[in-house]
Amino acid sequence: MSHPPRNNATIDMQDASPEEVRAEIQAVVHSSAFERTEKLQKFLSYICELTIRGEGGRINEYLIGSEVFLRGPEYSPSEDSVVRRQAHTLRQKLQEYYAGEGSAHALRIELPVGRYVPSFRRIMETPPPPPPSPPPVPTPIKPLRPLWAIAPVAAIVLLGAGYFLGMRSAPPPATIGAATNEIWGPWTQSKRQTVICFSSPMTAVIKHFDNVLPPDTIPRRFRAHADEEDLFRQSFRIPKGGAFYFTPVVNQTKLGEAVAGVHLAALLTRLHIPVQTTQSRFVNWEDLRGDDMILLGNNEANEWLDPLLGKSPFQLTPSKGDRQRAIVNAKPRAGESAEYIINYAAKEREGDQEYALISMLPGIAKDQRLLLISGLNAQATQAAAEYLTTESALAELLGRLRQESPAHTGPWQFQAIVKTEVHDKVPTKTWLVAIRVL
Repeated sequence: MSHPPRNNATIDMQDASPEEVRAEIQAVVHSSAFERTEKLQKFLSYICELTIRGEGGRINEYLIGSEVFLRGPEYSPSEDSVVRRQAHTLRQKLQEYYAGEGSAHALRIELPVGRYVPSFRRIMETPPPPPPSPPPVPTPIKPLRPLWAIAPVAAIVLLGAGYFLGMRSAPPPATIGAATNEIWGPWTQSKRQTVICFSSPMTAVIKHFDNVLPPDTIPRRFRAHADEEDLFRQSFRIPKGGAFYFTPVVNQTKLGEAVAGVHLAALLTRLHIPVQTTQSRFVNWEDLRGDDMILLGNNEANEWLDPLLGKSPFQLTPSKGDRQRAIVNAKPRAGESAEYIINYAAKEREGDQEYALISMLPGIAKDQRLLLISGLNAQATQAAAEYLTTESALAELLGRLRQESPAHTGPWQFQAIVKTEVHDKVPTKTWLVAIRVL
């Protein structure tokens, strides 16, 4: 015996006509989620059309790079990740579209992770079962009350229900303070989502194994030298035995950035701003024009910071030789430094002094928002994010901004340097040390 599909059951789209699929493609590429994303539109249309024609087996990274992104004959997917980055963005845009404008569409286009061949799926909706018939109404013993007598009671019930629902769904007035609203208010007026971009540093994970690994172990690992192993044993308090290995990675999210992302996402959610996340290695100029962006990390781990900072008053410089990475102040005022670097404490109890650069900048596109939170270390990035999401800290920031520019109107665009005291890799208290209104 066959059973009807459940509500919202998803089935493979095997019997859609080419016309139906092409109509859905047009709906997607002309949606607000895909506006100003010509390359993504071309990418989606190209792989869908090949699939419709039964040529999905031809689709691969090299073909897309050559035909869609017009890479030359020497294009090497292993050296140029444009297709992988754009595929990551395309998946996010499709999810955004079907969570919003396309939520009522029966036919959906999906790009499975790890593949470049799209799938077409139909969302089956079955009507809910009809409600049971109401029991017969007994003959009233007393005469019915007139409608005018019932109406006030009904109004009170509806008003109470509406107030209850409103209190449940809306944030309480104290949740969003005046300073938070003035600094972050323009972000709520944008029709774009906000993307939090984590840095993609080139790092090596160090791992201890009880036994020496075979030379052909996958993933590839590189054994530490004897003097390095001694240092690791002292640092991590690991007794003798076994071996230490390095594993190169490019997707190592730093803990401080992760905590920063939590604080930012919590605030944006309270402000009813949709949030997405990505990694800097997946970002391109088209993404930076299309969404409101918050970029985390220093300029050694996030390649987009230097181009976006441009000629801003405060800049980031990478480490070089024995020189630390730093925040540079080209025109220091009284009480300000020309350069801010990490001051490591001589004694563990004293705590390190670290710095972060906050840059709320004009967007690349009109009415777009950009925020760069660049700690010299991940702990400082965390401290700066906490500073930007705390009402009391934002009130201090707003006061300094008004001192800098008393006649200012419109959204605030500024740079600020904050200092944080770090104990055991955890930021404790934070100060504002320099500020510029752009």
